[in-house]
Amino acid sequence: MFDKELPYFDLFVNTSDTYKFRHCLELLLAIEKPCFFTGVTGVGKTVVIMNTLDRLVEQNVVSININFSAQTGSLQTQ
Repeated sequence: MFDKELPYFDLFVNTSDTYKFRHCLELLLAIEKPCFFTGVTGVGKTVVIMNTLDRLVEQNVVSININFSAQTGSLQTQ
């Protein structure tokens, strides 16, 4: 549903692919299995994951976000 008060960068348009990815992510989270999204830059991996996690807040799912960059090393992560 369109919300005209929503900021531009928070808009999310469902496509058949985003729906499939979200559904798979929800299924894996429901059975507490890890999942890994991969793909080229700009295909919407982060957007799908963030949108899915935002939807799961209603089910008492709490997410913690950690941002990485090309300069982030394994020692920094640990």
